Amino acid sequence: MLRPFGTLIERMVSVGLISSGIILAAQTFLALIPLLMVATALLPADAAGGVQQAMRDRLGLSGTTDAAVSQLIKTRAELQGGLTVFGLLVVFASATSFTRALQRVYELAWGLPRLGIRASLRGLAWLLAVVAYLAVLGTAIRFAGAGVPGTLLRSVLATSGAVLLWWWTPYVLLVGRVRARALVAGGVLTAVAQLVVGAIGSVYLPRSVRTNERQFGTIGVVFAIESWLVVVSCVIVGCAVIAAVAAQTDGPIGRLCRGTADPEGWRRPQA
Repeated sequence: MLRPFGTLIERMVSVGLISSGIILAAQTFLALIPLLMVATALLPADAAGGVQQAMRDRLGLSGTTDAAVSQLIKTRAELQGGLTVFGLLVVFASATSFTRALQRVYELAWGLPRLGIRASLRGLAWLLAVVAYLAVLGTAIRFAGAGVPGTLLRSVLATSGAVLLWWWTPYVLLVGRVRARALVAGGVLTAVAQLVVGAIGSVYLPRSVRTNERQFGTIGVVFAIESWLVVVSCVIVGCAVIAAVAAQTDGPIGRLCRGTADPEGWRRPQA
């Protein structure tokens, strides 16, 4: 038992739990507003409305900040008219910096070397797929209905969607160097952890946002959201490391995660 625990600690230090979490949080926040604007301009009205509602529910937006987000929905025509090819390139370049940071986290977690342009292209493909995923999931949840059946359906959609996202994400960003079976445990662990953090955040974050907004205005909202994003990002990093170490460890847990007794069975043979 000491060997896997020691490996876990060493891997956490190698990845840099806190520093990687801060970098991910910063990249998330820097990409959030431009992506929200682009999504609001390009997505169908129902999907854009779903994005707005998710911001209200999860981030506790209110007052002038909520009015600013609402204005994005109301001015979709102006946003569409203001979009340029150069502007879209800048937005995606900013967003791909997040995918590169997340990609590096997974590479360090699994002890894999960095790749070149091929990995960057995978990051761009992941980003486009995630935008489509959020649009579809947000629309489905928005029209899930009211009452207990609607609440249950939304919970099922959110949970299954989170597991799928966090299983598929490392597979794509690692360019298929890790077997899909070995990534299942990480997908489940990260999804469950994010749902727990989301539940806590849905209670804590709205209060923090409202308090900071009253005291400091919109900049207070920035501080509150950025601080919480650090927590969320650290959870993602921690789950990535735990899942990788579990899949690479000898013993029943490792065999279960890998689906084979071979200690190197987590690797996917490359052509």
